[in-house]
Order: sequence, then structure tokens, then C-alpha cells
Amino acid sequence: MTATTTQNLVTERITGFLRDYGALLGMLIVLLIVGALKPSFLSTSNLTNVLRQSTILIMLSLGLTIVMSMRGVDLSIAQIADAAGLMAAMLILHGQPAWMALIVPVVFGLGVGAINGALMAYLGVPAIIGTLGMMFVIRSGELLATNGAEPQMLFTLPRAITKSFLFLGQGYIGPVSALVVLAAVVVMLAAVLMHLTPFARRAHAVGANVRAAFLAGIDIRGVFGLGYVVAGVFAAIAGVALVSRTGIAVPRGAEPYLLDAFAAAYLGTLASRHGDMNVGGTLIGALFIAFLGNGLTILGLGAPYRYTLNGAFILLAMAVGALKRKS
Repeated sequence: MTATTTQNLVTERITGFLRDYGALLGMLIVLLIVGALKPSFLSTSNLTNVLRQSTILIMLSLGLTIVMSMRGVDLSIAQIADAAGLMAAMLILHGQPAWMALIVPVVFGLGVGAINGALMAYLGVPAIIGTLGMMFVIRSGELLATNGAEPQMLFTLPRAITKSFLFLGQGYIGPVSALVVLAAVVVMLAAVLMHLTPFARRAHAVGANVRAAFLAGIDIRGVFGLGYVVAGVFAAIAGVALVSRTGIAVPRGAEPYLLDAFAAAYLGTLASRHGDMNVGGTLIGALFIAFLGNGLTILGLGAPYRYTLNGAFILLAMAVGALKRKS
């Protein structure tokens, strides 16, 4: 092998690496620049705090990723999280046990996800229209239940009443936050579901080519609908966790997470060699969004800068994904 051939191989490998993972490297460099400008950004206490705060976004993003991996979309996940959190808070305020405040909202999320799945998969309602309609229906229900967006405050109750429920969002299991443990469990569930189950193979087939999946005998309607059920359950868990962390439930309190969840899912495609939606990539994307938002806050920059950068990264992810698929 000549020196020229060896040099060409090295160049090709470097070019391939930058094409596949250059955007991820760029994301890391962005965070390192913030750390260089504000050393407190990389402090252990700040990193731990941002990691705990990112758990809500991680859980919402994973459910959205599962739906989007099958070329669907769910605009109602933030509203499901809102309603689930409100439901949990109202159950506690009415003297119900903590286990009920945890389980009932999750069942609610499962039910809404099943309705979404039935509308989109079996009735043929366009996903963006169906989930948008569901979002408005849930929002109206929240306003009716809270007399026009009245906050449900748990921190005003005696600690003995709220201790068990608030442990999920504010407690620790050894040195690790219970929220981080919960998010880790959800990530593992999503990874198993999307990589180690029959559903995973069928979902990938549906996402790659619906017609081919149908001709292969896959129940494409059932698989597509199940994705919405999973997204609804994950959203409900995130909503309960959010209320447990803050001690207050306010209608529309989880809505800001919707755009961030989309950004995390799209950024996650940068971690795939073929630009596909994937659990690991979404986890990286959600963490980046959380740390970027925290870094911009430390730098004294507000929401406009964060949304601008989120939009730029989404466009970058889509452009890079298109280039990967062409190559």
C-alpha cells in the first residue's frame, strides 16, 4: 500500500467521521465555550442541577421520538403532561393517597394515547390535526377543572401529607436524585422497547417503508397506534414528575417543553449514521438542550436566543440527515 493510498484512506475516514458525528462534536464545543466563558457552568453543583432538571424533557422527548420514528407526530404530549400533573395535584389536595396520585394520571395518559392511536391509525385522521385537536380538548378540560387556570399548590399542605408524593421529584435514593433514577428507568424502557422487542422491528419497518411493512404482513395500524400509547404514558409520567419537583400544578405549565422535545428528537438524529430517530440520540439531544438553556441563562441571554439556537440546530439536524441519506 503506497503512502498516497494510506493518506487517502485516512482522509476518507476523517471525512466520514466528521460527516457522521461532526455535528455532535460541534454541540460539545458549544458547551465547552460556555464553560470557558463562565466556569461556574461546569461546576459539579450546576451540572447536577441541570441533569435533574433535564429529566422532564428527556421523558417527553423519548415518547415523541417513538412516534416520529414511524413518521408520526404528537402535538398533545405537553398537554397530556399538564393534565396528568394537575390530576395528581388535585388528588393529593383531596386527601387521596400518593400511590393513586401516581397511577391514575398514568392511566389517563395511556387512555389519551389510545384515543390518539385509534384516531390516527384506524380512522386515518392526519396526525398533526388529530393531536392538535386533542391538545385543545385537554387544555379546555384543564381550564374547566381549575376554574380558569387556578394553580394547585401542594407546598401549602403539611409536609406529612405531601412527603410521599414529593419524594419522586425532590427526594434522593442514596446520593442520586429520585428524578434521575426515574428518568433512567424510562430511558431503559424506551431502549428495550425500541431495540429488543418485536415491536421494535415492526416500528422500524413501518418507519422505513409503510407499504413494504404492510406487504410483509405487519399490522401497521396496531404498531402505529401503540406508539401513541407509549408517548401518552411517558408524557403522563413526565407531568407527574414535574409537579412533584415543583410542588405546584398550573395549566399550560408543561407547554414550553413541547418545542424543546421536538428539538431534542431532531438533534438525536445527529447521533445516527443514517439520520434516523433513536433513543440514545434523543437522550443526547435532550441533555444538550437542557445544558444549552442553562448556559445561556448563566450568560445572561434570554429565551429568544435559546429558541433561535434550537431552531438553528433543528435545521442543521435535518440538513445533515438529508446528506447522510444521500450518501
